[in-house]
Amino acid sequence: MTIRERLLAFGLGGVIPLFLFGIYCAANQLHFVVYALIGVFVVGGTTGTALLTARRITRRLELLGSAAQQVGQGNFKVRVPIEGGDEIARLDTDFNAMASELEAKATRFNELDTLKSEFVSRVSHELRTPLTTIKALTRLLIRGEVGEEKQREYFETISIECDRQIDLILNLLDLSRIEGGVFRLAMERVEVEDVITSCVKAEIAAAERRGHKIQVKPFADIPPVCADPKTLRRVVSNLIENSIKYTPDGGLIVLSADEEKNYVAIRVTDNGRGIPPEDLPVLFDKFHRGRPAPHSAVMTAAATDEEFLDDADVSGVGLGLYLARDVMERMGGRISVETKVGQGSTFTLQLPFWNAAGCGKSASEVKENGETIASS
Repeated sequence: MTIRERLLAFGLGGVIPLFLFGIYCAANQLHFVVYALIGVFVVGGTTGTALLTARRITRRLELLGSAAQQVGQGNFKVRVPIEGGDEIARLDTDFNAMASELEAKATRFNELDTLKSEFVSRVSHELRTPLTTIKALTRLLIRGEVGEEKQREYFETISIECDRQIDLILNLLDLSRIEGGVFRLAMERVEVEDVITSCVKAEIAAAERRGHKIQVKPFADIPPVCADPKTLRRVVSNLIENSIKYTPDGGLIVLSADEEKNYVAIRVTDNGRGIPPEDLPVLFDKFHRGRPAPHSAVMTAAATDEEFLDDADVSGVGLGLYLARDVMERMGGRISVETKVGQGSTFTLQLPFWNAAGCGKSASEVKENGETIASS
């Protein structure tokens, strides 16, 4: 019952008996008594009702005001008790809902602030470390105090560190464009074999430095896919780089491609450490990075956390898989992973077939009897 309804009920409850009493008094010519009783009753009843109602409203408004003040000071956990179903109760309900929403936003803001601080720290490290290496090796080369073999080694290291810097900058630019809503893809016909071959050539040197072997399974008659060729190469290269980084020395990395029901599947498989179950829900999250693999033989399923090198150099700021998932979805495909601790991981890229009518129509396009159709 609302405050207005309470006052109306109280008024009617008092006026009706008073009206009947007035008729009785008038019939007996007791006018003075009638007027006096009416005045006393009305004034007393109205005053009492007003005081009680005002006190109750004041108390509830004071509680609401105190809670609002605490929210203003940053305490988003405060709530007010809800009494009855009148206007103030509805106001209390709306206030509690607002406080809950502010609490959730404040929690999310704190999480983002922590991520931002970690991100700045990681980017600083990723920029500083390669530049320090490049600077030191360049000084040695300028002095001319190293032999020809060492010169080649230093030049190769400088080239690798420059590539790391370029990859980092490209990832940051892609992140900025995606979050700014200006990321664009140039969808066209792409030959899967060409992509895999070029990516293996680009990563073979890094694999050999860790003693890894990269194997490409033979495949034939794989239909072309609908994708942005540069973006797809970066995604595949990133998966190979991750296999190199997270597989102990002397590992095996296998690339394959298969034609499946409504897409072409590109797989990158390694026999590395695998991904712990607790990491899977956040594997494709922004800024997430896995633990580095030890520089030793392939670990067993019973390996403990101590077997991972805390100070191992694992480059990157945790954007590779996040960007891979985003761009794969934009190209009408998807990325998935199968993994087992101690035995390795397989990342699968699924891309729609290319069709003569145009690329990038939808992720539901399939190929059947040589024709591209829309699945139901």
